[in-house]
Amino acid sequence: MRVLRWLAATALMLGAAGCVNQRAEIAKYRKFLNEGVLTNVPELVRGEELTLERAILLANQDNENLMIRGEDFIQAMNDKDRAFAQFLPTISISPNYTIVDNSSASQTSTTSNGVARPVGTAGGFKTIGKTLRRFEVPAVASGNLFHGFRDLQALEAEDWTIEQRRQLMLDAQATLFLEVAQAYYQVLLAERSIDVLTRSLAAQQERVRDAQGKINAGTGKPLDLAQAEAQAASTRVSVVQARGDAANARTLLAFLIGTREVSGPLRDNFPVPAQPLPIEELLSQGWTSREDYKAAQAAVEAATYNVQAAIGEYYPSVSLNITGYLFRENYADASKWNTLLQVNIPIFSAGVIEADVRTAWSRLRQAALAQSLIRRQVEQEVQQRYQNYLTSTSKLRELDAQIRAATEAYRQAKAGFDAGTAIYLEVLTAQNVLLDSELQVATEAYNQKVIYLDLLRTTGRIKYATVQHPTTGPTTAPATMPTTMPAR
Repeated sequence: MRVLRWLAATALMLGAAGCVNQRAEIAKYRKFLNEGVLTNVPELVRGEELTLERAILLANQDNENLMIRGEDFIQAMNDKDRAFAQFLPTISISPNYTIVDNSSASQTSTTSNGVARPVGTAGGFKTIGKTLRRFEVPAVASGNLFHGFRDLQALEAEDWTIEQRRQLMLDAQATLFLEVAQAYYQVLLAERSIDVLTRSLAAQQERVRDAQGKINAGTGKPLDLAQAEAQAASTRVSVVQARGDAANARTLLAFLIGTREVSGPLRDNFPVPAQPLPIEELLSQGWTSREDYKAAQAAVEAATYNVQAAIGEYYPSVSLNITGYLFRENYADASKWNTLLQVNIPIFSAGVIEADVRTAWSRLRQAALAQSLIRRQVEQEVQQRYQNYLTSTSKLRELDAQIRAATEAYRQAKAGFDAGTAIYLEVLTAQNVLLDSELQVATEAYNQKVIYLDLLRTTGRIKYATVQHPTTGPTTAPATMPTTMPAR
């Protein structure tokens, strides 16, 4: 009964150890993902307005890819605990019941004082029929005293691996923020295109009616009508394509933010600066703040300690095992404890240690090359995004001049038509040019915002705080022209 109580207590202890607080485990990585970020964001309801800020909050709150990266971080922390456990002794209880054949032995033996006893009672065995049997419950404690500093180096390597996984998790978060912004502005651009193209189609249909009216009056040419109809048909195709692009962009946005659909209006209030930081400062920020580069640095540090741990395999190791018997039959003749001090000196390992060392060095070189590659990628991407932003800013200035000129041309055409010095076709053509210019401005304005956010991502500065506060000053918006046409 005493043995059964010991076994029951052991089973209860093991069962309690298997219970893991899942919420506490998740909170270990959510702490970093939620740093400076609002939490418990309400779900998006059907038809509700969505801002870029809230879209990013929803994505950060419920995205499986971020959680997968978080679990990688948790596993790295568990690996460190496993490495630290090498410094601590282990204790286990191993009940065993041994049966040994004793059919060929005599049934009695004589003790040192001449008293007969059953064969096999020494060492805890007792004779049952033609067998020797023994039941015992040993508690075994074992631990390493010295492993050539391998355990210490492995523990240091795990610290850097944890940092690497943390940075990779934050890198996935930054990438997600950029993907959400790209999908968000893709929706806005597609819907803006629908609006402009629809108004352009209305102007082109007026051209068709004008051309048809001239033919009916005997003053027009069939070629003009055919050209007007072809252009109107082409614009209708563009409208259909834009509506499909808008639907697909909303589907992608809903997927990224973890909701069933995004059916409400989108409100854009994200400002961009007229001039970014100097390129030298952007490069410095990229090398110090970009998450994947910091993860590569941590990987190099971890690989360095792993090399030292592999070299430590050449050193001798010392371990200690202590066994105490909680229960053992025939205690009078059996030992109640024993200990073993073991020293292992590697003399010949058939090249295994050398292979481990060479592999560790190879992984260190590999990590260093990856770090160098990412550093060059940072430089290339920052310069490219910086130039793209300057190009987009210059294009917007030129497009602003273009739309002012197109607006003036439309005004003059309308005034000339009202005065009887211009024909109706000139008004339609001027309106179509203005609508096309408006579409170009809208497209480039949204592209500039995506380019700027990509620049922030490239330099490791795309955070929730980047889009948290909307602009308080005036924003540049595409010009809107009246859709009413002068009376014929």
